[in-house]
Amino acid sequence: MKSLLVIITYAARKCDANGNFLPNDAPPPPRDDTEDWTPFADRPSFEFAELVFEKMETSAGDIDHLLKVFAAKAMLDGGGDGLFKDHNELYAAIDSIQHGDIPWKTFKVKYCGPVTPQSPSWQRTTYIIHTRDARAVAEQMIGNSDFDGKWDYIPFEEYTGPEERRWCNIMSGQWVMNKADEIAKDPQTHGAMLVAPILGADKTVVSVQTGQSEFHPLYMSLANVHGDVRRAHRDAVIPLAFLSIPKASREYDDQDEFRRFCKQLYHTTITKVMSPLKPAMTTPVIMRCPDGHFRRVIFELGPFIADYPEQVYLAGIVSGWCPKCLARPTELHSAGDPRFRELTAQLKNTYRHRPGDLWDTWGIVNDVIPFTEYFPRADIHELITPDILHQLVKGTFKDHLVAWVEDYIHANNESKVAKSIMDDIDRRYVPKSKY
Repeated sequence: MKSLLVIITYAARKCDANGNFLPNDAPPPPRDDTEDWTPFADRPSFEFAELVFEKMETSAGDIDHLLKVFAAKAMLDGGGDGLFKDHNELYAAIDSIQHGDIPWKTFKVKYCGPVTPQSPSWQRTTYIIHTRDARAVAEQMIGNSDFDGKWDYIPFEEYTGPEERRWCNIMSGQWVMNKADEIAKDPQTHGAMLVAPILGADKTVVSVQTGQSEFHPLYMSLANVHGDVRRAHRDAVIPLAFLSIPKASREYDDQDEFRRFCKQLYHTTITKVMSPLKPAMTTPVIMRCPDGHFRRVIFELGPFIADYPEQVYLAGIVSGWCPKCLARPTELHSAGDPRFRELTAQLKNTYRHRPGDLWDTWGIVNDVIPFTEYFPRADIHELITPDILHQLVKGTFKDHLVAWVEDYIHANNESKVAKSIMDDIDRRYVPKSKY
């Protein structure tokens, strides 16, 4: 059955490099395809370096041997300089390359309370965060011509039949449609293309320092990119930062002060990492798009993909509560009233002298401010998205459904028969599994 697409036409208008709107049928301006081989002398020098260093991973001795062969041939043909003098000159040229991925930079954060020589080590530690410029990363992705045809410029609704809506890529969702409506109503942002950065944090430890912290990666993608492009590893998901996660000795692990500091550091860090995008969340910026056209771009914090422990950190809630609604931990079988930014602020103000009641009655941690509070139109309760692997595939299927089936089989059969049935299930399942 053919899909019926309902689209909005008041966003993502084409413009020139100065932001002046153009007709819809205007051709894209030519890209600057000037070939500059700096710091290499010419294209053959670059291709030789790429071949022996990146593709063949040739040893330094073999590189020198090849260069001597080329130099001898050049002398026989009447002289002329060789490609490189030796492997040292080749390595120096590679090291001086200025183009490439957006560079990493670091900033430091430390505990600001009273500190004495007897204070716990986590209070005396300076935490280092490695990050890239979020705006530069976003601009690089937006301008990637490889995404042409796999990039949604405007939100849309897709129907496979009457009242049968289909959701596929993020721009087909209702959330992004609502946000596009908001920016379209503002004369300053009317006609802009909505770009929503998607964040995802991974608690996998990538580096353990000799001090009191470990690094966890923070990834960024953009909602406009089609899902199959992300899955194909085509530079649509980029490591944006490595968050420093404090560690403490066991005697401090369960202390409220240490836990509070960990959460505050987490949100402060993400606020700093995403801050380069903040000005462009209210004032459009001009960027080249995958199709070659320039458009005014307005950024909006998008979904944050995280497993449940990370959601507790993000939403500033008590563990066991839902980060998106007010259902109590004993009532999670049914949805409660939604949480939202203004409600949380009002509850914190009402219970400012009774943080224990705020904790017990509403499941809110009083002294944690989500990073979204520092960005326009952003609500962490709205943006949290389940981790499909841990919460749906593993959480729902393996931890619950598979466990229930196994318990049922063992409860209704003798041990030997039950084990035989489980072996049969394993034999049936494994050949069909593709992951």
